[in-house]
Amino acid sequence: MQVRCQRCGWSYNLGRDWLAAAVEEAAEKGLKYQQVECGKCRHGIKVPVKQLRRFAPRPTDGGAAGDAD
Repeated sequence: MQVRCQRCGWSYNLGRDWLAAAVEEAAEKGLKYQQVECGKCRHGIKVPVKQLRRFAPRPTDGGAAGDAD
């Protein structure tokens, strides 16, 4: 997921691992926004949890459908 800083305009990607952890934390705490810090100017960026859920990796099932013996 790509995020752009409103202050300096720097654009960067959030990794899938970070997205999964952020969505899990937001679900536990009941958050509507997640705070992301810009790597260039350290400005805080609020990202809606709805948007994070759209880009987060979907959980996979332990037993795949093709594993039938």
